[in-house]
Amino acid sequence: MFEFSSPPGTYFDAFPLHLLTTAWLDELGLRNPDARFDRRRFRPNFLIEPERKVRGYVERSWVGRTARIGEALVKVETPVVRCVMTTLPQEDLPKDPSVLRTVVRECGQNVGVYGSVSQPGRVRVGDPVELV
Repeated sequence: MFEFSSPPGTYFDAFPLHLLTTAWLDELGLRNPDARFDRRRFRPNFLIEPERKVRGYVERSWVGRTARIGEALVKVETPVVRCVMTTLPQEDLPKDPSVLRTVVRECGQNVGVYGSVSQPGRVRVGDPVELV
């Protein structure tokens, strides 16, 4: 628990970056079509749309590897354990406890992966993401 505490005044959970693919969100939507698995519920720093249409929890295979995002290198550290925050209402998203229930049941309470910057660099919308 103490290993993953956040520095005072920061607003990330355990690591500075959260990466999430549309494939993961799409898969959750297939598992519970009555819920809205909108990216806003999960607050990723990077929402990644895979080039080819892949399904499932793609990021799980990235843990322990390095991703190049634009000019930056990001070490993919660990899956992101989700909490009740994903169920709370915001803007046009209603409160929905089934979101977290689905996440727990289908993917062990994880959605996306945490990362840390191993080499800073410029990142722009639309930049490619590749494992190196």
